[in-house]
Amino acid sequence: MSSTMRNAVQRRPHRERAQPLERKKYGLLEKKKDYTLRAKDFNKKKAQLKNLRAKAAERNEDEFYFGMMSRSGPGSRLSRGRSFNGMVDGDRGNKVLDQETARLLKTQDISYIRSVRTHLAKDVQRLREQIVLAQGISEAGVVAADHQPKTGKVIFAEDEEERAQMLEGLGDDGDEEEDDDDDFDMAGFDPTNMDDFGGWSSSEDEDDSNNKDKNNDGKKDQKAAEKEMRLRKLNRKLEAMEQKLGAIARAEQLMAEQQAKMAKTATSGGVTKKGKKLLVRTRKR
Repeated sequence: MSSTMRNAVQRRPHRERAQPLERKKYGLLEKKKDYTLRAKDFNKKKAQLKNLRAKAAERNEDEFYFGMMSRSGPGSRLSRGRSFNGMVDGDRGNKVLDQETARLLKTQDISYIRSVRTHLAKDVQRLREQIVLAQGISEAGVVAADHQPKTGKVIFAEDEEERAQMLEGLGDDGDEEEDDDDDFDMAGFDPTNMDDFGGWSSSEDEDDSNNKDKNNDGKKDQKAAEKEMRLRKLNRKLEAMEQKLGAIARAEQLMAEQQAKMAKTATSGGVTKKGKKLLVRTRKR
């Protein structure tokens, strides 16, 4: 049978296999012809990216053409004139803020900077006081126990006779204490026997006193070193905070100048775009 007769006979129409029900959300079932088109497009883009990477790697940084300066479009020599520096400033879709909105945002920014500067200045002042206090303590040192004032008992008398009686009573108490000390039995006392001294020896006492002095000296040196290290840390922290405070103060000054230049009225001391000074207080001629 020839092809003409075969085509003349009515045949069942060919139907493409459909996407399974569980995958119907992904759209139509992809056939081989669809995959072929997609693969060709992918390989074409892949080769293009490869060529661009090779060009970027082999690019000459000093390459220059005068066409770069005379091109038309945004940021060209024709539109910007002598101020054109070769940079092409295209439209990136950013909306330019109006003057009122920009002025309001500048006010909010300078208020935030001012609050941060005030808070940081308080911290710097507090840290300076800590350093002064630490230096005073380290220079003065700790008062020795021998030089501490001795506590005494104060007795008030109404007249001189009563005062004399009180002094006599105190003297009698002192004599009694001395008598108690003199009641020590010297009959069976042997100076060569150390048992009579309760096991005390002069050499052991000297060793104990030397060890105590060494321990006290070591503790004093350790405390002094710790104080010195703490003082150095405070000084480094103060220096860093002062640098930060200076940077914030300079930023506040710059923002204040910008805000003054954006004022509705002309500010004295400003300069126009053409370089002309603004003289607000000059007499009209």
